[in-house]
Amino acid sequence: MHASILRYFTEVARSGSIRRASEELHVATSAVSRQIKKLEDELGTPLFDRFPDGLRLTSAGEIVLRHATETLQDFEVMKSNLGDLQGKNTGRVHIAALDSMLVTFLPDFIKRFHKLHPAVDFRVRAGAYNNIFHFMAGGDIDIGITFDLATPPDLRLAGSIKTAFMAMVAPSHPLARSKYVTLPECAQYKLLLALDSEVVSSAIAVELGALNRVGRTLVASNNPILLKPLIMSGDGIGFFTPVGLWPEIQSGEIVAIPIRDFKLSTVDIGVFVPRDRHLTHASQAVVELLVTEMRKLGENLKAIVNR
Repeated sequence: MHASILRYFTEVARSGSIRRASEELHVATSAVSRQIKKLEDELGTPLFDRFPDGLRLTSAGEIVLRHATETLQDFEVMKSNLGDLQGKNTGRVHIAALDSMLVTFLPDFIKRFHKLHPAVDFRVRAGAYNNIFHFMAGGDIDIGITFDLATPPDLRLAGSIKTAFMAMVAPSHPLARSKYVTLPECAQYKLLLALDSEVVSSAIAVELGALNRVGRTLVASNNPILLKPLIMSGDGIGFFTPVGLWPEIQSGEIVAIPIRDFKLSTVDIGVFVPRDRHLTHASQAVVELLVTEMRKLGENLKAIVNR
């Protein structure tokens, strides 16, 4: 089966919609629909159940998806091997990472890597902690960058850095001069919570609940870009690692305060790869440089994390 047909099929399976798949693939909806119909006719069985709210794989579709995923992965490895014969890394690298890694670290990393390997391009997806592992389990992602809390058995940790969830406030905030804070102290002020960060938000809710305290949430959002200016303006306290706010902490626009007696006062962020799947040469090169650059980032964060 042709690689493009398999890509159409896997994207429809992932998104559950021909329209959304066509948008992701930048291909006309009619072309995607036609290829799916052609594949079903060729195999002699429906691959999707059609519902008003979208498409779901049939049992036959699940079998085809496993084959398509493995075939496309092998196809990428083959293309990479061909590039290797020419003495250059080629191909596409799929990464899923925490929002904080997408603010400055990954853009700077991609620019540096592209200068070394201009024939490699990237597809980068933001995700919460558990979602990144889910993406990797589905074979959609080559490399995951997320919290190292409980590594699934099918993944391998390639490298990690130590960081911490800290209270982020403006220099004008009443807590800004504190050497450290506690969650009950933070709960006296307006809180800015990240909806997608189930790790820290649930930990804060549990610990405040155990203390019979409830923080006043000014804003809860799944977009940290919204929360950053509210922190900087002094409207509330955010709970983040320094990774995504590193430029503002360096410039003094945001103050990062350690949280005492908080179970996530230290946490590792790791680079994860599939344990039993061969990566392309390009992906392997990305992992090697990622681990090196992450180590440098960890050194830069030490002074803040170890306050």
